[in-house]
Amino acid sequence: MIGRRFLQAVWQAGMAMVNTLAMELAGHIAFTGLLAIFPFLIFLAALAGFIGTYGDGMASVDAAFDMLPPDVAETLRPVIDEVLRSRDGGLLTLGLVGALWVASNGFDALRIALNNAYRVDEPRPWWQRKARSIGAVVIGGIAFLVLSLLVVFGPVIWRGILWISPLSPEDVWAYSMLRYSIAVVVVILALMALHRWLPGRCLRWRALLPGVLATTLLWIAVASLFSLYLANLGDYRATYGSLGGVIITLLFFYVSAVLFIFGAELNAALLRLQGIRKPPLVPE
Repeated sequence: MIGRRFLQAVWQAGMAMVNTLAMELAGHIAFTGLLAIFPFLIFLAALAGFIGTYGDGMASVDAAFDMLPPDVAETLRPVIDEVLRSRDGGLLTLGLVGALWVASNGFDALRIALNNAYRVDEPRPWWQRKARSIGAVVIGGIAFLVLSLLVVFGPVIWRGILWISPLSPEDVWAYSMLRYSIAVVVVILALMALHRWLPGRCLRWRALLPGVLATTLLWIAVASLFSLYLANLGDYRATYGSLGGVIITLLFFYVSAVLFIFGAELNAALLRLQGIRKPPLVPE
C-alpha cells in the first residue's frame, strides 16, 4: 500500500511539473542561481578575511567540485579562483551590500518555486522575505567556511587514524566514501533547511524528508550520467564554441532546479494523498 501510494505521488508530481509553471521556474532558478554564485563568493571572500583564509575557501570549493560534472567544474573553477584571490578589503566592503542583495536573489527564486509547489500563499511582506534571503546567504557563507575547516583538517585526521590503526591499500577507499557520505548528508540538511524556512508556511520536518531524499538521490544519479554523456557523447563545443562550458553549466543548473522543484511537488502530492490540501502550519 505504501509503495503504491508513493508511486501515485510520483506520478502526480510529474504531472504537476508539466501542467504548472515548474519548468519555467526551473529556468528562472538556473539563471538566477548562476548570477548569484559570484556575488556569494565576493561575500565569502570578505567573510574569510575575518574568520578564514583564501586557502581554506579554495579547499572547500575544491571539495564541492568533486560532486559536479568535470565540465561544469572546469568552467566555474577559474572564475571562482579569480574571485577568491581578490583580496581588496576596501572594494569588498563597499560592494558587500550589493553582493548580499544579488546573492539573495537566488534564494528568492527558490522561495517562489517552493510556494508554487506547495500551493501556499506568501503572507510575509517583501522586506521580511528579502531579510530572510539575505540571512540565508550569511548563514550559508558561515557554514561554508566552517565546512572548509573539515576539508582542511580531514587529511590530518585521516593520517592520525592511519597512524593509530594502519589500513591496507584496499581499505583506503573508506576515506573517499566517508568524504562523499559527509557531502551527501550536508546536501540533505541544506535542502531540508530550504524547504523548511523559505516557503510561506513552515512545514513539518517529517513531511519534507521524502522529497528531499528523492532530490538528493536523483541529483547524484543525474550528475553521474551527465558526466558520462559529456565524456562520451556530448560535443557541445562544436555547437556553442567558446561558450560551450557556460551553456553546459547553465543546463546543469537547470536540471538541478527541476529536481529541486520535483522534490517539493512530491512532498505536496504525498500530503494531498493524506487528505491535506495545504502543508500544516507549525511554529518556526
